[in-house]
Amino acid sequence: MGNKVIKDNYQDDSRIITDDDLAALKSSKSSSRKSREKNSNFNKKYFLCAFLIVLFSFLTAFFIKRSYVILSEENITYQENSNLDYKVYLKKNDFYEEDYLGKNMVYVASLIDRIDVNFNYLFSIDKNSNIDFEYDVIGKLVISDNNKGSSFFEKEYVLLEKVNDSMTSDGFHQINKNVSIDYAKYNNLANQFRSRYGIDANCKLIVYLNIHEKGTSGFNLSNTSNMSLSIPLSERAVNITMDYNEVNKTSKLVRDKGFEITNYLFICFGVLSGLILIFVLIKFIKLILSLRIKKTRFDKYVNKLLREYDRLIVETPTAPATSEIKNIVEVLKFEELLDVRDNLKLPIKYYVVSEHEESWFYINHEEELYLFRVKNEDFKKDR
Repeated sequence: MGNKVIKDNYQDDSRIITDDDLAALKSSKSSSRKSREKNSNFNKKYFLCAFLIVLFSFLTAFFIKRSYVILSEENITYQENSNLDYKVYLKKNDFYEEDYLGKNMVYVASLIDRIDVNFNYLFSIDKNSNIDFEYDVIGKLVISDNNKGSSFFEKEYVLLEKVNDSMTSDGFHQINKNVSIDYAKYNNLANQFRSRYGIDANCKLIVYLNIHEKGTSGFNLSNTSNMSLSIPLSERAVNITMDYNEVNKTSKLVRDKGFEITNYLFICFGVLSGLILIFVLIKFIKLILSLRIKKTRFDKYVNKLLREYDRLIVETPTAPATSEIKNIVEVLKFEELLDVRDNLKLPIKYYVVSEHEESWFYINHEEELYLFRVKNEDFKKDR
């Protein structure tokens, strides 16, 4: 009798659900299964991406870590030694029986055929190293004023073309070069300049060795222009001087900590693994962002009901048991379902038919079901 009264009270503002609606209610279980399958697929993708991220993060770190070694700070002691010598070769004459004269003498300019200069430089280090060197020999013609010392003319001539040399797993390296100077050539240049311009000038040819270590290893080599020879020109008597400070220096190089690549194959594997890691991370981020669906009017309305009537609503993961239902009454307003709840003293159940698309609020009473359906498409119609 009481149940009939309830139905009569809501007959005007509600309707009895037809067989088609009952079939739709039964099909909701199928929708629920699809939703669970969808969630299951999402979970599989989520955990697969998480696993791949951990795996390729480990592989990237593993290969990169084992592709180089960290160098500790080291102290390197190195030494430089140098020596300079020359010989003056003579033209045939009636006075000197020797072919050449040694250093530290005065020479008759008209008897000089050539001057051979020997540069000797030794670099030694306290541990075997690979170091590249580069050196050449330059002759600089200088014509200057006798009184003021200012230059009238200066020009450099390459006496020895640039030479590339290297130490390969050695503890020392020596440069021993002999350069032959055509004295008459440079003496004639000086004489022509003086006679053409009628000036009283001091003329000389300065011969020196240029040497430096290539790269950035940090060795502070001596200024080898100190290893120079000054040959007077346009003079009857030649007094060759060595503007030369013998190099005999010990120095220390402190190398900071750094790293050295030891396995280029591991570097390649590390880079490849890192690229795969970036690809998986992008997929993972897209997967996470796919959950952030913008809330619609439907979502806001359902959330509002759940929030305001939290103590009256029970959320259920399963659809109503259709086999036990004979009469289904669909109410058009949630307030009507509240009235049914107040009369029957039964909880309102909440069931999600399809995420963001349809939700049900209902009350089971014996063989009857009072149902309030919320559909997203209804909110779209109201726009």
